[in-house]
Amino acid sequence: MAKKAKTAKAAKSTPAASDAKVNKSAAIRDYLSAAPEAKPKEIVAALAEKGITVSPNMVSIVKAKTKIKTARRKAAGSSNNAGGERDRAGGLDAVLILYKAAQGHDVAKPRVRQAFLTLVDLLG
Repeated sequence: MAKKAKTAKAAKSTPAASDAKVNKSAAIRDYLSAAPEAKPKEIVAALAEKGITVSPNMVSIVKAKTKIKTARRKAAGSSNNAGGERDRAGGLDAVLILYKAAQGHDVAKPRVRQAFLTLVDLLG
């Protein structure tokens, strides 16, 4: 098969090849760090002044992904999720120990005391 000749459309895209060296997403993130409340159209206009061509849709996508990454970092950094499950499990154990003691089962006094203090801590 023979190679196709370059069309006018392909010839127009050659100036955009110089834009390929610019990291558009990084430019958008840099602008967002300076002005986090900026709207996509404002960012497109500001980057156009610098000679970077981006679409409002691209700005919205980069902005959304930045928010997702930030939320994931916060969720991974907080120990409340894992600690909450341990607290609930410890609270359940404490309730069972106190229930057994109230029913007359043989439970060591230090375990009953510790179970009571655990519940007091959990309930505030």
